Amino acid sequence: MIVLPLEERAVGHIAYNLRDADRAELEATLWRFDSAALARSAMASCIGFVAATDDGLPVAAVGAVEHWPGVLQFWMFATPLWPRVALGTTRHVLRWMRPLCWATGAHRAHAFSAAQHTEAHRWLELLGASRETTLKAWGRGGEDFVVYTWWRG
Repeated sequence: MIVLPLEERAVGHIAYNLRDADRAELEATLWRFDSAALARSAMASCIGFVAATDDGLPVAAVGAVEHWPGVLQFWMFATPLWPRVALGTTRHVLRWMRPLCWATGAHRAHAFSAAQHTEAHRWLELLGASRETTLKAWGRGGEDFVVYTWWRG
């Protein structure tokens, strides 16, 4: 796996080729799903990267955006090739991104995940996140979402 900067073209490739579970999760949280708009909004992140295969094919976009002072919202979406970069992405988040998040002065980070996206839940827990609560009927179509959190400390 290689790490690329969070760049709109690479993120756009991922957004146009999402895993089904990621697309369903994103569709439940957006007014209208638009891959190009998703890629552009990802660029607002204060911290982020693209995980690519060894030959440079973008597979996963990962980032954190300041939700309000001291609080970051963590996000990730990927293509069906996710298993090819999952281990390297996990290592990069733990070694680089997590310390950088705390270095911004943040005291909390959270992620929202569709209740049925169990693969995402396992990954968030592997990254050290704790399941905080379930938001009933939080999605656009009434989908339940789970909040995962990290605290600096």
